[in-house]
Amino acid sequence: MRLQCRGRIRQGALAAVAAATLMVGVVGPAAPAQAAEITDGLALWYKLDATSGTVAADASGNGRNGTVNGTASWSGNGEGLTFNGSSTYIKVPDNIMSGMNSITVSMDVQIDATQATPYFIYGFGNTASSGTGNGYLFTTGNSFRTAIASGNSSTEQSTRTSAALQRSVWKHVTYTQTGTTGVLYEDGVEKARNTSVTLTPGSIGSGITTANYIGKSVYTGDKLFKGKIRDFRVYNRALAPGEVLGLSGNTTGIAAATHPRLKIDAIVDDATSKITLPLTEGTDLTTLAPQFTIAQGASISPASGTPRDFSAPVTYEVTGPDGEKRTWTVEALEMKSPVLPGLTADPNIVRFGDTFYMYPTTDGFAGWSGTQFKAYSSKDLVHWTDHGVILDLGPDVSWADTRAWAPTMAEKNGKYFFYYSADTNIGVAVSDSPTGPFTDPLGKPLIARGAYTGQMIDPAVFTDDDGKTYLYWGNARAYVVPLNDDMISFDASKVTDITPSGYTEGSFVIKRNGTYYFMWSEGDTRDENYRVAYATGSSPTGPWTNRGVLLEKRLDLGIKGPGHHSVVQVPNTDDWYIAYHRFAIPGGDGTHRETTVDKMEFDSGGLIKKVVPTLGSINPVSVGAALPTHTNRSLQSVNFTGRYLAVRSDSLGYLDPVTSSSTTAVKQSATFTIVPGLADSTCYSFRDSSGRYLRHKDYRIRFDANNGTATFHKDATYCARPGSAAGSVSLESFNYPGRYLRHYYYELRIDPFQDNATFRADSSFRAVNPWA
Repeated sequence: MRLQCRGRIRQGALAAVAAATLMVGVVGPAAPAQAAEITDGLALWYKLDATSGTVAADASGNGRNGTVNGTASWSGNGEGLTFNGSSTYIKVPDNIMSGMNSITVSMDVQIDATQATPYFIYGFGNTASSGTGNGYLFTTGNSFRTAIASGNSSTEQSTRTSAALQRSVWKHVTYTQTGTTGVLYEDGVEKARNTSVTLTPGSIGSGITTANYIGKSVYTGDKLFKGKIRDFRVYNRALAPGEVLGLSGNTTGIAAATHPRLKIDAIVDDATSKITLPLTEGTDLTTLAPQFTIAQGASISPASGTPRDFSAPVTYEVTGPDGEKRTWTVEALEMKSPVLPGLTADPNIVRFGDTFYMYPTTDGFAGWSGTQFKAYSSKDLVHWTDHGVILDLGPDVSWADTRAWAPTMAEKNGKYFFYYSADTNIGVAVSDSPTGPFTDPLGKPLIARGAYTGQMIDPAVFTDDDGKTYLYWGNARAYVVPLNDDMISFDASKVTDITPSGYTEGSFVIKRNGTYYFMWSEGDTRDENYRVAYATGSSPTGPWTNRGVLLEKRLDLGIKGPGHHSVVQVPNTDDWYIAYHRFAIPGGDGTHRETTVDKMEFDSGGLIKKVVPTLGSINPVSVGAALPTHTNRSLQSVNFTGRYLAVRSDSLGYLDPVTSSSTTAVKQSATFTIVPGLADSTCYSFRDSSGRYLRHKDYRIRFDANNGTATFHKDATYCARPGSAAGSVSLESFNYPGRYLRHYYYELRIDPFQDNATFRADSSFRAVNPWA
């Protein structure tokens, strides 16, 4: 068992402290013996190891003693100074940051479980007469962040995580800033980075700061700190990562790993002793020589820069200056995500014909205040083409001009319907193309703000087997309504509240093998715990059986806040893929998100397996399988023996012989190729020698056995089922189980040319050898 001491220890006392720690069986961080000897640039050092008094003695030699106010509870046993949350704080001398262009603030802190918010662990700056901050630097644990400001909170430039700093345990916290970069560390390991800092510590108050505190905020209305602090330091320079490790006592830690082919910074998971190297596509994993940053006085084996084969994870051993050893696992992978460029969120993925399309929120704006929607297309779910802006709230929508969020797309009768959120209303736009341009057919919201409880955002559409399309939406409450045939109106009396337990937003519905899957996002998109859950039901409106979490964070890969997803199926397969957003890596948050795609699978019982989020994303997929060899078949009618599916020169197809031109038709008949579908080898699509598929338009098609009618969508895949004649089969739709290929005189399409084929009623087809 590895016991890791979080305190700082002089090398002369290392062995004794290690032995003492083992003897008493300490669980968690031990009290430090003596802080590490890093004195270069030390401006202030409060060990806080006294047993009494009101003075926080400065051990830096600079004479900057602090004054302890309120109740001072000294432990004298390495537990530091206890702050009671009501009166205790340390007043640090004025102008502590004067002249500093760079800074490091470091301490051990144990936050009490009952700490009230908001609070500062420390704050250096000024307080205006109104009681608000007026230029300052501070760190807090909720959420764990450091910020520097020139004025009040509206001027803050934060280096932040999305999670709270753990309470009731000792944590080592360090913030370094130099140039435009601020870095926040926890237990010696980097947790957040901001490369856009424009303020220097010395610029605050032009060097004059009179509200410098430990345990107190520069805002008079904030709460005082409650907990313990020890070994508080300020340096007038940014310590290097290895120095931060040394201060933290994490002597066997690895602060960073570098390699020229890294796509983003290496992901260091100190808790599991694992490092992930996310490399650019095409990197040869068989000969990598990463470099590692370790604590001063520590060593690593094999040595940094040693070439190794990373086709599989490899191990390294770090030996601290105290002799303690720790094994690290290092894994290299090709990072193929995000799949869309820049900052995007709330992706809606859909397929039209042989092309996938993605419609996301354009992200990166404070308050999610973007105004434009873009479209992307792909043939393989990996390589995406940017089609530019397809709808701009400013010029294209008369009733809203901000907060363009969470779109979705549907097609009907050759028209494309784009549903979207705009200023917390839901609108609809129409186009003849999936990439626009789109126009507003209503001149007003489809669903106006305030029409129902909750926010009118996050539309999603689902079209059922009978051709009926349903619109889902909501935040805090989930709603569904069937759309009218025009796709831009609905009967308000049919709106149904289907809110499940845990629901926040981001509804999405699919159907597979007769089961409906209702999915949604839980939590706040600004929280790393944002996630996706789902339920199953027997209809598009429920009732629903909650099935639990489907997708959630994966901190070992730096994946936070995965959610607001959509799902697409690859035709003629049972392959499903989920598109979702996550915090941008690195440094993302709830308004800086990126889009990726991963595989989604079902178990034998039809439930969705929990999705494993990845950095590698997926390999390219193919919408249409390559033409197989030696499988040419014609489609011969069972009901009308000897009559085949034929295509005439004028593109009218029929069963031969039907008209006086039957002889011509036989000569020009099309021979179709059977293409295996799904897992059942008797499921087929049919296409001719030119690669054209037999697919049908949205016309009424008769299905067996009650002679009913149903409006089918195009692109159906058919499975062979026993027919009425010996040795024959009927073709049952996989997409619409129980419905067979039996036609009235309605149009069918031979994709992609949209040729028409008129069929006789009640004709079953079977595959036969091609005729001469």
